Amino acid sequence: MTNEVYKVGGLFKREDKEEIETYLSQIDGVKKVEADLEDKTVAVSFDPSVVQSDWIRETLQSLGHDTYSIH
Repeated sequence: MTNEVYKVGGLFKREDKEEIETYLSQIDGVKKVEADLEDKTVAVSFDPSVVQSDWIRETLQSLGHDTYSIH
């Protein structure tokens, strides 16, 4: 299992948090998603043999959020 934290632009409202958590949770291989409105981050726990970090980042971008990995 891999854990990544992404800094996410445009993460301001509860609706943004819920949308991100819902969409990312539906990706095969993603085990846990936690969006933090205060820190503007999204922590994702996933199986790298099933899904790559780039796919998670692309999904965030498709939802309208600029993003980069911070660890």
